[in-house]
Amino acid sequence: MNYRQKNTVRVAMAALAVFAFIITACSGVGKGFRIEGRLLSMNRADFLVYSPDGAISGVDTLHVEGGRFSFSKPVTQEGTVVIVFPNFVRLPIFVKPGADISIDGNAAHLKELKVEGTDDNERFSEWRKNTSEASPAELKRLAAQFIQDNPASPLSLWLLREHFILCAKPDVKQARRLMKTIMKASGSSALAARMNTAVSSMGDLNVGDRLPRFSATDINGNTVTEQQLMKGRAVVVAWTSWSYESQNQLRQLASNLTFAADSMRIGSVVTICLDPSVQQCRQTLRSCNAEKLTTICDGQMIESPLLRTLDLRNIPDNLKLQDGKVIGRSMPTNRLLKSEE
Repeated sequence: MNYRQKNTVRVAMAALAVFAFIITACSGVGKGFRIEGRLLSMNRADFLVYSPDGAISGVDTLHVEGGRFSFSKPVTQEGTVVIVFPNFVRLPIFVKPGADISIDGNAAHLKELKVEGTDDNERFSEWRKNTSEASPAELKRLAAQFIQDNPASPLSLWLLREHFILCAKPDVKQARRLMKTIMKASGSSALAARMNTAVSSMGDLNVGDRLPRFSATDINGNTVTEQQLMKGRAVVVAWTSWSYESQNQLRQLASNLTFAADSMRIGSVVTICLDPSVQQCRQTLRSCNAEKLTTICDGQMIESPLLRTLDLRNIPDNLKLQDGKVIGRSMPTNRLLKSEE
């Protein structure tokens, strides 16, 4: 794997896919969890590992050498860690103190992955198997049914996140309804409370709405607020280094600011990079000749609070503004650059 490929693996998200593998059981690890494995059909690779609920801090790397790997971390409570494989699909692993987790599979047969070691992981493996042929609409219906039937399960938090929040067509109203069911059954669960806060703060920003207030710091240490987008034409874009369409939008926006006639030029552009690394973010900006664009990269990827504040849902995603009012959202690049809507 060359340098560019390794960097691509590290910045996959979200949103992002899984190569199958085999993980063998091992001895207890006290207050931590351990994953050990042997990959079939893969000799060497680096996989991104992160937690959407704070079970582990930051972004880590799981290194595969000779088809084998071992990954362990201390944890103090139940939570979820996500392994991101080279083709950008994510695999959730449900962890808790002392857990030994095994996953049996093959890189050529993703749908046959079998995760063992805890009841939650085994149950989720069964869920994935039973829903592998479901359409997106059917998958959402089945996810809602599972949550209603099992509101106290940590699987319900993951299914809510994946199928009602971080999906191509988020359903904020349904997410809030299901979250109420989860909260009634979860008692004092800190994870459920955190998710409830996130769901409650989700926006529903539509064309015609005013841009909400926000404050963030860009990659150069400067403060960025909604006030920078309140005059004339403006654009907000969320992007990742691994997405071709993201890079295309960066190139086109940078070109517009440099070369477009006054009547066609966008007044202000703010980009939100969803990479875990500012270094990789800067590298992509350089390759797209977009270093002059105001760019925020907080390292939280798809968990960034700014995405929720601005109701950005896809990769890439965007808001088109006129005098602080939303006049378009989730637009293809050619429409994003047009002077009239």
